[in-house]
Amino acid sequence: MRDRDLRASLAALGAIHPAYEYAGKLIDGRRRQTFCAELGKPLAIHVCETLREACSVLFVQHAQRALELARSEGASTLRELAELCGTTPSTIAPLLNEQRPKKSHKRAVKSATQAASKSAVMVRRLVTFEPELYALAKEAAQVIGHRNVSRLVRDSVWRTIRENVSGAPLQPRRVQPANGARRRAG
Repeated sequence: MRDRDLRASLAALGAIHPAYEYAGKLIDGRRRQTFCAELGKPLAIHVCETLREACSVLFVQHAQRALELARSEGASTLRELAELCGTTPSTIAPLLNEQRPKKSHKRAVKSATQAASKSAVMVRRLVTFEPELYALAKEAAQVIGHRNVSRLVRDSVWRTIRENVSGAPLQPRRVQPANGARRRAG
């Protein structure tokens, strides 16, 4: 709720729900306390005696804040968090997944590149295509009648290199497979 709406509601009706306090800190109702003090309205404050009571009361209105409180007090496993918040682990799990930072595209490309450089696979992907670029390359390959999109892109890159870089080889040098292994004709 926006500040102005909360202030108008408190001015008209007063505080309907109490604020909650645990271990000397207000865990729910900070804005209500500020606005009630400004408006001269009373605000009941319920003191939670145990962490379980504080987390379960807070979980109803602010699930993420309840999880933060439980974690700050030492709960680490999914079962401990669920017991403190008075709910099931299957309710807590999606909330914890929301808190995980999302991987950016750059991080995913970097980790894929590092994994490829450490792998024993002979052919490594040098360029990670953007989805739109890949779709356009596929379309261009179909128009030209080319079956291999990777080869089409590689040939066009080599053409650009030959035209713009002095002393560049005419073709990429051929690399022999590791340990004399040969590709099976199939």
